[in-house]
Formats: sequence, C-alpha cells, structure tokens
Amino acid sequence: MTEIDTIKKLSSADEGAVEKVEKRSFQMSKRAKTVLLALGGLAFLLLLGSLFAFLAVKSLLAERAPLEKDVAALQLAVKEQNLAKVKESSTALSADLSRLKEKIDRYSFAGSLPVIKNYYHDAQHGVNAGLAGLKAADLVVEAISPYADILGLGEEKTATAEGKTTLDRVTFVVTTLDKIRPQLDEIGKELESARKEMDQIDPNRYPKEFRGIKVRENLLLAINSLDQLSSLVNDAKPLLEVAPDLLGVSTPKNYFVLFQNDAELRPTGGFMTAYGILKVDNGKVTPLLSEDIYSLDAAFRKRLPAPEPIKKFHKNVPYFYLRDMNLSPDFAESMKLFMEHYQNNVSGARKVDGVIAVDTQLLVSLVEVLGPIGVPEWGTFSAENDKRCDCPQIVYRLEEIADKPISEMKTSRKAVIGPLMHSILANAFNSPKSKIATLFNVGLTAVQEKHVIFYLFDEKAQKAVEAFNLAGRVREYDGDYQLLVDTNFAGAKSNLFIKQKIEEKIEISADGEVTKTLNITYQNPYPASDCGLLSGGLCLNGLYRDWIRLYVPQGSQLLEMTGSEIKAEAYEELGKSVFEGFFGNQYPLRPQSSSKVSFKYKLPFKVKKGDQYRLLIQKQAGVEKYEMVVDFNGQKQEFELRGDKELKWQL
Repeated sequence: MTEIDTIKKLSSADEGAVEKVEKRSFQMSKRAKTVLLALGGLAFLLLLGSLFAFLAVKSLLAERAPLEKDVAALQLAVKEQNLAKVKESSTALSADLSRLKEKIDRYSFAGSLPVIKNYYHDAQHGVNAGLAGLKAADLVVEAISPYADILGLGEEKTATAEGKTTLDRVTFVVTTLDKIRPQLDEIGKELESARKEMDQIDPNRYPKEFRGIKVRENLLLAINSLDQLSSLVNDAKPLLEVAPDLLGVSTPKNYFVLFQNDAELRPTGGFMTAYGILKVDNGKVTPLLSEDIYSLDAAFRKRLPAPEPIKKFHKNVPYFYLRDMNLSPDFAESMKLFMEHYQNNVSGARKVDGVIAVDTQLLVSLVEVLGPIGVPEWGTFSAENDKRCDCPQIVYRLEEIADKPISEMKTSRKAVIGPLMHSILANAFNSPKSKIATLFNVGLTAVQEKHVIFYLFDEKAQKAVEAFNLAGRVREYDGDYQLLVDTNFAGAKSNLFIKQKIEEKIEISADGEVTKTLNITYQNPYPASDCGLLSGGLCLNGLYRDWIRLYVPQGSQLLEMTGSEIKAEAYEELGKSVFEGFFGNQYPLRPQSSSKVSFKYKLPFKVKKGDQYRLLIQKQAGVEKYEMVVDFNGQKQEFELRGDKELKWQL
C-alpha cells in the first residue's frame, strides 16, 4: 500500500469516527432535552400542585376556628351530662364537618398527586369518621332522652317520673331496657363505619409532635379509642338482653358477693377476705348475709392437700383452703373450683345464681360520690386521705378492723363488709337525682377497670357478661398478647403502696421474626409498718413476696428471665404459654426500695411488611394501673393502663 493510500484510509476512518461522535452527541442531546423537559414538567406540576395545596389548606384552615369552638362546646356538654346541650353542640359540629367535607371534595385532584394524595385521603377518612361518630352520638341522645329526667341528665322533663326515689328510678330503667336495645344496632353501625374510616389512616405518616401538639400519639389514641368504643357498643347488646333477668325483674336472684382485698393482690384481684349474699328483686338489692372468709373455711368439711404453687411459694400453709382458691387469673376457672367446694362441702351453703367480686377501689369510688357513710357498730367510713397510710380513710379502717392484733377475740371481724355494703346501697338508693349519672359512671369505670367482675351460672347470662368483658376471663386472641399476673404470698398489704411500670420493646428482624423484651419495675416508696405481733401495730407495708406469671401467645419461646430467685419455668395454660418466676425468700421487695424482673422471648409467628401488628394487653383485676412504655420498632407510646387495651401498628 502506498503512502497516499494509507493517508486516504486514515482520513476515511477519522470521518467515520467524527460522524459517530456527532451522532452520539445528537442522541445524548436529544435524551438530555427529554429528561430536562420531563423534569421541567414535573417541577411545573409540583409547583401547580403546591399552589393548589396552599390554596386548599388556606381554605380549609378557615374552618378551624368554628370546629374548635364547637368541639369545646360538645366536650363541656358531655362533661355537664346535659343531653339538650350535647344534641345542640353535635348538630353544630356536624354542620362544621359537612362544610369541611364540601371544601375537601372540591380539591379531589389532590387525590392523585404524589405524596399529597395520602394526606388528602386521610383528611377524607377523618371527616367521614367524625360525621359517622356524631351521627352515633345523636342516636345515643335519642335513645336515652326518654330517661333524661330519671337519670338526672340535664334539665329535660320528658321521662315518666314513676318514682321519686333513686331506687324507683333504677327500677323503671331496668324494666324498660328492651326499648333501648333496637337502637343499639343503628348506633353500632355508625360506630363501625367510623372505625373503618379511621383504621385507614396511617399515623406513621405524621410527625411525633408539631407546635407542641403530639400529633402521632393523638391519632393513635383516637383510632384505638374508636375501636374500643365500637366493640363496647356491639358487645353491650347481649348484656342488655339479659340485664332485666339478672336484676330480678321476672324472678328474684341471689348472688354470692366476694370482697377481694386488692392491697393483698391475688390472681383474680385480691385476697378473698369476706363474702355476703345479696338478693336482687326488680332492681332492689337486699343483703341477706355477711361473714368473713375464715368463717366460711371453718365450715369447710374437706381437708385438701395444698397444690404445688401453695407448697412452693406460700409459707406454712399445708392445706388448700377456700380463701386461696383463686389461683387462676381466669375468674371463671377460679370460681368453678371455689363454688364446687362451697356448694358440696360447706355446711349451710346457700343456693345462689352466681358470684360477683368487688374490691376496695369500687368502695372508695362510691364513697367519694356519696360522702361519709355511717355503719352501725362499725363507725364512719369516708374517702378522705388518712395520713397513717396516705390512702383513703375507708381503706385504712377496713384493714384496721380486719388485721390489727387485738387483746380479745372479736367474732367475724371481716363481716363489716356486709353492713358497709348495705349502708352504701341505702345511701345510693336515697341519693338525690343529681348524683345518679355520677354513680352510673363509677359503676361503668369499675367494670372497665375490673374492680367488679362476674361469674354467672346461667350459660346465656355468662356469655353476655363475657362479651362485655365483665367476667375477668383470660381472653382468646389471634395476635400478640400479654397478661402479667402477680400473687402476693405473705407480703402484708404492700400492694397498697407498690406501683408497677412495664417497659416493653418489640423488635422485628428482616425475616419477620418478633422478639420481645419486658422489663417490670416494682417500686415501693412508702416506709415500713410496725409488723411486730407484740407491739400491736397495723402491718400494712412489709416484706413483699411475689409469685410472677406472664401469659403470652401459645408457642412463644422464653429466651431469658432475670430477677427471679428460682429457675424460670415455661408451660401452657388457658391456651397461652406461661413464664413463671418468684422473688421474696432471699430478696424480698422491701419498703422504700424497688425490684426489677425481665422477660425476653420470641413469638411463635412471623410478620411481614403490609401486615397490621395487633397486641392485646390485659390488666390483672385489682391492679389500679400500670405505667406503660411500649416501643414498637422504634415507635414509642407511653400511657396508663387501667383496663384491657388493644394496640395496632401498620408494618
């Protein structure tokens, strides 16, 4: 090849390379233009969306002032228990929300914009839930308006005043409950509709706090509260159906009433210190008998060997007495055993239709409303603070009567419960109309917080009280579950002073495995009592010995337990896995000190993204409250647990 040919060839190659470069540059330039145009279009859309969003928010914020005003008015009306004002405020608030809904609907385009659409749909769900909730409130007002005067709600005089005493008013309500039941279906439908709307809102989209307002926590509270309220109304229907029969409308009923001393905590709520028999006839309650539990055990004709927990953890108790037969935290299970022995092995046992257990916290709440109660031969009982224990006087006086050493034997010292209950009932039934609604709230709170629980022999009635969570049952549940059960074995009345805090951490691994850690702190800040038998002091606060059980989903695996003096045991009971420990022989919880117990375990199931994580926490009966801190994968909630509570998170 000549030199000229070589030059031509190189020149031709260069031209091809240049052509390729120019072509590639053109393609890149075209692609860049497309990207830039797309980015510009997106920026324009975002700008346009932001502009419309700004205008929408500005328009919606105009509704804030009337909404806040009418919400405050409704809250005040509910607090005052004035039905006329509740109805008026509810109507005004419904009008506010309807206007807000119209404005939200005008900006329907926001439902398809990136990011913004989630908040737009949340706003829709929130308003729809509010409207359904207010409709339910209107139905409630409509249902109970005929009873407004009788129940002391507001100033309406629409009810038939069939009696001038509280007892007559209660009897009238009891005998006409069938008129309310049909309206519960409609109320339940509206609350269910509100619940479904709220359940579609994801609180995790919102900040923990904004301008001092706990946004996420309030959203979670609203969602959980609506879930519970919806369940409460639907669960009330079977109870209302059997209520007239339970209150002796057709046939008088006799109930075995157990007084559980929650200052000496036992699995079902407290040491069974006294009992009585109550007759209920057409809503009227009459005490028939009152004795202490030791009188009942004296009439117990059988000598049963102590079961394993009594032998292991309860000092110097060789036999299984009636007073210790509430070892199961499931009230029905404990009462089946108790009543079987009562009916078959106790001299002079009376026929009853069921068992009702109450604790001191119910008595205190009633006396707070009624004022000081005089009881013949026993003195006066009040809810005023007694400096000797920094507790209500009625609590100190009951403990003093029952447990303080005395020089001469006084028969049936704990039989004071019967006369006290009789005096409380007499005062309640003769109280002014203005106190009826408050007394009703006391009863409802006692039910929700398990300070009064029922075990009924009639199967239909028992199912009704179970549906309303009145029966103290260990509940079946298809999600995560926990129930902490403490049993005071020879620890004086220290539960009067002990406070429990539960710190819970729920960790989920990449493959969906759930590991939980529970730290329980028992704090006793109060000074020790004089517990010497010879000195004659009242031993309230002493060395605390605790048999601990944690009930969790069946199949859970215990990884570690600390704070127990014995080797932790794991077994199955009541459809749950149970982790058991004990402290108090070597290292009791002393007055003015604290103890800590920890559990670490794996759940028997895995979860995946998109699932809803559900946790039911049951509170032991007799416990006033737990301070709870729940950390779910970094999301923290702090609250007081005063009743059973279901928590939900979206994964």
